[in-house]
Amino acid sequence: MLNPKDSKPSREDFYLMPSNIHGFVIQDKKWVNLWVANVGDVSWNKEAFRRLVLPPKTKDLIKALVMVRASKQGKRQAVDLPIKRDDIIASKGNGLIVLLHGGPGTGKTLTAGSVAELAEMPLYRVTCGDIGTNAEAVEKYLQTILYLGKIWNCVLLLDEADVFLEERTLSDLERNSLVSVFLRILEYYQGILILTSNRIGTFDEAFRSRMQLALHYPNLTPTSRRKIWQNFFDMLEEDEEDVDIDEIKLHIDELADMEMNGREIRNALNTAKQLALYQKETLTWDHVENTVKITGDFNRYLKNVHGHSDEQRAREEGIR
Repeated sequence: MLNPKDSKPSREDFYLMPSNIHGFVIQDKKWVNLWVANVGDVSWNKEAFRRLVLPPKTKDLIKALVMVRASKQGKRQAVDLPIKRDDIIASKGNGLIVLLHGGPGTGKTLTAGSVAELAEMPLYRVTCGDIGTNAEAVEKYLQTILYLGKIWNCVLLLDEADVFLEERTLSDLERNSLVSVFLRILEYYQGILILTSNRIGTFDEAFRSRMQLALHYPNLTPTSRRKIWQNFFDMLEEDEEDVDIDEIKLHIDELADMEMNGREIRNALNTAKQLALYQKETLTWDHVENTVKITGDFNRYLKNVHGHSDEQRAREEGIR
């Protein structure tokens, strides 16, 4: 039996070792063969959390909760914890359940990814489409996912969890079963679970006490949009892209005044980059202006068709 601490393996020893191993690809949710030669240490992106466009006190609170929970799960950045348990009943209420709610493109999913990077924990993202809607199958799937998330020290993200959070009614027994299953599983989960929702108006009241923290993500203001644009410009500079960044930055206030969410900003800038690449040109303000104008035209058309914006419709229907 080789012990690398005592002696370095010889070349002959390496020949006897397998060239590949089995590994689980979290993004694709499947097991694959991995070449050992390509396996290396994870490079965590701590900068992502710093660039989150959130109030400083909110960021401090999220950081504190996640880092303390990560310490309980045996991560390297240990925090001295005098608290032995969180509930009268052992194994109950010991997890960290966080709800992030707000409109699309306001930073909910980005927050989940950023805190996972900060805590040096993999992000396991699950959607309702992965889980299904049959109560028995949902319970089995969730138990498996939550078990893996706990033993692999993952931050679990249940994205767009509205179908499980929706208020129960007397007429829909199937939905009631789903919600009841989800409530019971949440009660005993001991890891970190982040839920996102953009339909908080349909929220079942029983979930309120299950959430240790619920954060509202309002629509972006010109100030927050300016910070998001600035973050993307900084990344362009750091990546040494072929871009006339000084010219584009001259128009940052104009960009900030355009009603776009974070995802639309990212998509517009990526489209501008691809346009410049196709034309074999340096990325300039003309490329950015062209793409954001097309995005704005589409949003205005939708607003005219519906007679109101998505946010106005959500408010009128009591969704958020």
